[in-house]
Amino acid sequence: MKFHGKIAVWFWIVFLGGNLLCIAGFFDPKEVHPIVMIFILLFYNMIFLPMAIRNYVFVDEEKLTVCFGFSKESILLEEIREVYRTHDPIASSAASLDRIVIKSRCKELMCSVCDREKLFEELKRRNPEILFR
Repeated sequence: MKFHGKIAVWFWIVFLGGNLLCIAGFFDPKEVHPIVMIFILLFYNMIFLPMAIRNYVFVDEEKLTVCFGFSKESILLEEIREVYRTHDPIASSAASLDRIVIKSRCKELMCSVCDREKLFEELKRRNPEILFR
């Protein structure tokens, strides 16, 4: 079962703001050469676009997989011990501060999904021993 990642307004503001700053650089060629601005614009979009496009959590029979941008991490469902909500701003695989922490015996993942309660229900159904708080 696939759960789409949540993308907050601040993420879009940072993304669009960065693009606007790069585009504004084209109109002031004294600062930076236009070819350099094109490379900066391409690089910036190569970082942010994958985070918006490839942003989901997938739960199958054996594991939970978090895909965010270029990264992909998995935890076996039987190893998940605890799941809880957080607004922790530390770096994680989430484009929103409305996050979920998934802890196993030796691993911890953070993600953000649009339908958090449905994800919780699915995890509880597949592993009733998970502690939700």
